[in-house]
Amino acid sequence: MQALLPLSWARAYLAQPDYRDIELPFSRIRWITLADIPHDYSLQAVYDHLKLSYPDGFVIRGCSVTMAEYFAADNCQTVKTGAEAVLDLHGQHLENPSVAGPAGRALKRGAVIEVEMHAANIQMLESFRKETRHAGKPQLQHVFRDKPSAACRCFVFQAHTGEWLAAITISERGKLEVHTEVMLKRHKASADVMEGLIAGIFEILRREGIKEWSLGEVPFRMLLQSSPQQLTSLERLIVSMASLWKPAYDFEGLYHFKNKFKPEWRPVVLCSNTALTPFMLVELALAMGFTDLMLHKSALLLKERFLPGWVS
Repeated sequence: MQALLPLSWARAYLAQPDYRDIELPFSRIRWITLADIPHDYSLQAVYDHLKLSYPDGFVIRGCSVTMAEYFAADNCQTVKTGAEAVLDLHGQHLENPSVAGPAGRALKRGAVIEVEMHAANIQMLESFRKETRHAGKPQLQHVFRDKPSAACRCFVFQAHTGEWLAAITISERGKLEVHTEVMLKRHKASADVMEGLIAGIFEILRREGIKEWSLGEVPFRMLLQSSPQQLTSLERLIVSMASLWKPAYDFEGLYHFKNKFKPEWRPVVLCSNTALTPFMLVELALAMGFTDLMLHKSALLLKERFLPGWVS
């Protein structure tokens, strides 16, 4: 059985899996942040290799329900953390007026092209990142393939002048499934270029025979729409954390943008073969950089309150 890999894990031409992980400092558990998995590895082969490679335990975020249920059958613990927006590349996701209108306007001013991830273009993408809306601000850590590399495909919206206005990188999550890693828009570019870029990539992938494209996770989605009685104690803790992080991380804005495309919303699950505890969830949040986001937002609010002339 081959199930979809966790978010930001990718299929690769390798003899055995290649993991990247960090240790949660107090739990002493390894959080496997990214992995490259051989194309011929089944779900059972992946699980067996994980147990062999991490005898002291592991935790993985971004799992599908299928993978989570498979792991849970062997006494792993699971908890829902959000939902991912999945586009069926044979569906009508571009027909919504809130997508078709902006995308059509944008595509009159430029075109969507794929750029090969060789050294020169990797450098161009890094330079482009410095011109984007969130440049210089703290970012979430260890949750995306945020460093440009040949492991990802890169598409850009290029103006007729040749200037890059937006960029998206994607990774291969399955035989016919891809996942969004990074979405970037030039700070001064019009808002509609991202709709234009997604529409262009959608058509390219559809022509290639790709089955589905995940626009990525929205944290806390589905949990916030559930009644407390439907949630586990750990999921209720995650909901309480959502209100804490909301001022620093606009997950609602992220949801509204992705929901324009009328995706299928699928649960995203955290899995561990050791006991999941509230403290471990806090460790994961710290490792992801949520504290840095909160500190940055707090500093901006203080400057706005006491030093308004210093706020850019």
